[in-house]
Amino acid sequence: MNHSSSSIIVRSAVLAGVFSNVLATAGLGSETAGPLQFPNQAIQVDADPSDWKGIQPHVASGENHLWFGQGMTREKWTGNRDLSYQWRGAWHGSRLFFLIEVTDDNVAEALQPSSYLCDCVEIYIDYGNRGGKRVTVLDGRKDWLEKYDSKEIMGYEMHFLPTKEPLVFLDHRGKYATSSPHNVEFDGKWQGEVKTRRTKTGYITELAFAIPASSIELGKTIGVEIGVCDDDGKSRESIMMWPATMAEFWIDMGGYAKVRLAGPRSAEPESE
Repeated sequence: MNHSSSSIIVRSAVLAGVFSNVLATAGLGSETAGPLQFPNQAIQVDADPSDWKGIQPHVASGENHLWFGQGMTREKWTGNRDLSYQWRGAWHGSRLFFLIEVTDDNVAEALQPSSYLCDCVEIYIDYGNRGGKRVTVLDGRKDWLEKYDSKEIMGYEMHFLPTKEPLVFLDHRGKYATSSPHNVEFDGKWQGEVKTRRTKTGYITELAFAIPASSIELGKTIGVEIGVCDDDGKSRESIMMWPATMAEFWIDMGGYAKVRLAGPRSAEPESE
């Protein structure tokens, strides 16, 4: 997202009316999403959905999942073929796994200066299931984006661009500049893998990562928010969120979906 202080003020004012009305009409909220189960399942990160069979997809489609602000309006989204997606999650060993299948009728080259202005997948992780502010300022500065301090990070904002060699951005270090991706740190410290593949209707992003600040283990509960940005060649025109519950999800983690790291899928009771 565009994280300047002035834009936060503008978005807050705009979304206080528009976004809350959308949510009230749609009846969306974290409580409707319910507790999710991430099964313990071995996944090969290759942008192939075949080893995700049997794991429930979560669908973001329709205007109720659109986030408005920063120049993005309902009129700039032309329907689910323009932007929609479904995602699935799992865990295995020390890592989380995600598969995001995006419908996008114009997958653009990453030519914008900031990652969130390009076609990208955004993943937000409340690794301690804390809720509340995603960044806790320790030095009293007014603008928490003025610098990046790992000690202040209570939850992560991550961007994944579907370029030929996927670009990875780990929170607001370097202001998410597309000229300075964080792939090396993601591959090493995060034990990260990411693959993308273009499809007839958009693209697939599949990824896995450990969380340096936290363990991944059976029974653990974390918060998760998934977003997809759409750049139709003119910079970002739309973003969809799942669950679409928070006007300032990049700041506050209170509306993230609750995810429980469960046992193997075969050991979980079948849903009706």
